[in-house]
Amino acid sequence: MEIQPAEQALISRKRTIRILFGLFIGLLIGFTLFSNTLKSLTLPKVALITVEQGELVHTFKGGGTVKWRMESALSGAAGGKVKQVNVKVGDLVKKGQALVVYDTKDIENQILDEKAALDKLTISTKELENRYIEAYRNGDEMSIEGARNDLAVSSIDKDVLQRKIQKLQEDLSVNGTLTAPFSGIVTKVGAVEGVDSTGEAPEIVIANQSLGFDFEFLVPADAIGLLEKGAKLDVQLSGSNARQIEGRIEEIQDAEPLTQPGEGAIQMKYTAMKRLIVVVQDAALQGGERADVELTKTTKDVILVDNKAIHNEGDKTYIFGMEERTGPLGNAFYVRKQYITIIDSNETQSAVTEGIFSQQQIILESSDPLQEGDKIRVH
Repeated sequence: MEIQPAEQALISRKRTIRILFGLFIGLLIGFTLFSNTLKSLTLPKVALITVEQGELVHTFKGGGTVKWRMESALSGAAGGKVKQVNVKVGDLVKKGQALVVYDTKDIENQILDEKAALDKLTISTKELENRYIEAYRNGDEMSIEGARNDLAVSSIDKDVLQRKIQKLQEDLSVNGTLTAPFSGIVTKVGAVEGVDSTGEAPEIVIANQSLGFDFEFLVPADAIGLLEKGAKLDVQLSGSNARQIEGRIEEIQDAEPLTQPGEGAIQMKYTAMKRLIVVVQDAALQGGERADVELTKTTKDVILVDNKAIHNEGDKTYIFGMEERTGPLGNAFYVRKQYITIIDSNETQSAVTEGIFSQQQIILESSDPLQEGDKIRVH
């Protein structure tokens, strides 16, 4: 009977020890979990996105000012006074039509003077011929030689006067009237009646209406896609008479590359450029309108990645993926760097062909800068 209380006390002490040990283990686990929770709050916080396969649409907008494809600036001879202006802006003219008539009184009087001088020389030449005949009859060798020389000089003077008169008549024909070199429309009139022509400033500007209008603009070479000479485009006109018309690519020319500062080891980035010349025909066009074109290039069957998730390392490009690892206290997530190959980009997305697979989750943004192997928390 005396042994039972001792045994009960021993059993009670063992029970107490087990309880205390259990409480200790529980507290230890609790503190460990709490410590891990606190530590996880200090980890970089990241946002994930899931990449998908699709098509990248690359849109480029460009444009220029509509102008006549062919304009000719015409001027009269310097010093000619404008007598009459026969056209105004907007007039349709035919090839050879007189546009401006100049006062040619001075050159006409000069021609009359030179003709009078030629008539006088003709009369004097006849007298020289009579002297030569008389000297020949008399047999005076010295007189014959003198008369022959006088006739030769007179003939030279006569040729000079005739050429001068011919030149003045040609000038009268050419400079007396400013004519249209081709059929077209008058786009500018600078000639003023009663004012002398300077021979420099255009007095009439005429456009070849049959050739229509064009405009040009620069575009990145990779935005042209399969466009070629002769391809048709939708052209949007701005202004009070805004509307859409059809344009046609007349020329695709090489242009100077576009340069901009690079990143890392790349000091300068070069973008190959092309100059597009687009022809437009529309009865209401006058020139000076703003014309805009939207070019669309589609790259199919690529993985699309948000540009905010892409990083550069020298001449390489990469994204941050995520690796999940199983541990005794649960799963943990770590950063994994993946190099990728980009074939095209627009303002928001890039087309990737290597280094990533569809439906993969990648890191879009992070609260702190990341490196390969960093432990992260996902939200």
